[in-house]
Amino acid sequence: MKAIIVKPPNAGVQIKDVDEKKLDSYGKLRIRTIYNGICGTDREIVNGKLTLSTLPKGKDFLVLGHEAIGVVEESYYGFSQGDLVMPVNRRGCGICRNCLVGRPDFCETGEFGEAGIHKMDGFMREWWYDDPKYLVRIPKSIEDIGILAQPLADIEKSIEEILEVQKRVPVWTCDDGTLNCRKVLVVGTGPIGILFTLLFRTYGLEVWVSNRREPTEVEQTVIEETKTNFYNSANGYDKLKESVGKFDVIIDATGADVNILSNVIPLLGRNGVLGLFGFSTSGSVPLDYKTLQEIVHANKTIIGLVNGQKPHFQQAVVHLASWKTLYPKTSEMLVTKTVSINDEKELLKVLKEKERGEIKIRILWE
Repeated sequence: MKAIIVKPPNAGVQIKDVDEKKLDSYGKLRIRTIYNGICGTDREIVNGKLTLSTLPKGKDFLVLGHEAIGVVEESYYGFSQGDLVMPVNRRGCGICRNCLVGRPDFCETGEFGEAGIHKMDGFMREWWYDDPKYLVRIPKSIEDIGILAQPLADIEKSIEEILEVQKRVPVWTCDDGTLNCRKVLVVGTGPIGILFTLLFRTYGLEVWVSNRREPTEVEQTVIEETKTNFYNSANGYDKLKESVGKFDVIIDATGADVNILSNVIPLLGRNGVLGLFGFSTSGSVPLDYKTLQEIVHANKTIIGLVNGQKPHFQQAVVHLASWKTLYPKTSEMLVTKTVSINDEKELLKVLKEKERGEIKIRILWE
């Protein structure tokens, strides 16, 4: 079958025919691929920057792709022929308690597999076989934006985790019982930053989103429709601190140079949470003793955020459907480009580098 393959840790990507027998199979249900999503993690693997990417055992290549929508080719175990499905991309180690109850996002051994990233072939191929327990139905009414359910699942899990952490505070709700008075700063306006913004606004929190430039047309539409605040951080964050004060939650959604954290940590308020999303590939965070004293004395928390599981995929589907009503203009712009699997030149280009204004690029298997 045709597949998109890489050979980590070395950079490079190929579109080639491979022997089906050499690819990982995860169950008995055959699924034909319709769409794949491309994200920053894929590009980090392609460009040789994600050091944790690992080949499947006994193989010299890895099929790329952890975001996919496919169609069920034959009825089996609760699924009907023609159903659209999305695979859960992380699979458990089979040993620890969290993995055994379906939560490999909290794997204790570190021996989990992650399709298209770590120890498991991904879904950028013509078809695959899977276990129904790892599949989530995608309604045809959201087929146009359904590929976002995978990255949004990670955001669903992240916000769930933040809200769980904040249960340490005796009262974190506002005086009307909501979270509407809580302020969030989302650093970065890429796909992850946009999804964090949409979900925090859906929950009612006040959101500021920042970048070191003015917003693109797509970003401006999101900002206006969701009633989000934008801040240009090209000259630092002093003016934001003066005008807004400190934030209850800060999300680093850049996945870039971690030096940016030195600028935003002083903006985190008492009892606040700094969430780190994405894999930084350079930089360092100098924390002097005064900053550490402040973190301790003011009950601040720094938390790593990664990987949603099946309940989060299902919740992502619900929110994507709701956004077609809540944020119709934004919903129409979430998938910024579709590239055919047959357009090899364009496909190799978008697998290597992000386009300006991109939220999500998807591959169409024709």
